[in-house]
Amino acid sequence: MERRGSLLLVEDEDVLRMLVAQFLRAEGYDVVEAGDGGEGVRRYLEDGPFDLLLVDLSMPVFSGVEVCRRVKRHAPDQKVMICSAAIVSENEAVLLSLGISHFLTKPYHPNNLLAQIRLEFDHRAEAKPPLTGHARQRAY
Repeated sequence: MERRGSLLLVEDEDVLRMLVAQFLRAEGYDVVEAGDGGEGVRRYLEDGPFDLLLVDLSMPVFSGVEVCRRVKRHAPDQKVMICSAAIVSENEAVLLSLGISHFLTKPYHPNNLLAQIRLEFDHRAEAKPPLTGHARQRAY
């Protein structure tokens, strides 16, 4: 199966993270998982860049907003999609200031997530080809 791109999934709900990662891998994406905000930043620094980050907002260690701040310090152009039930106006304003404008509210259907990811990748394809970093080369 052709690889579609590399994703970092930062989600503290273990079962949801496992199911989403499994679904996305079956769709041809390379997925690196992180179970909290601290691990998300660490995995980004070790394995990034990624074609797209999928980040929850309410997590232990670092919130999703803090994950985005730290990642954007290292890679201002890194694409991020927020997947959270906790998208509130104050978070949205901060995220927009960081250049993050893609939001998916939980609970979501896996096909809606897939459609949003494909839309993001379609926009990227118009600008440049997918990344081929370390995470892309992993076999999961």
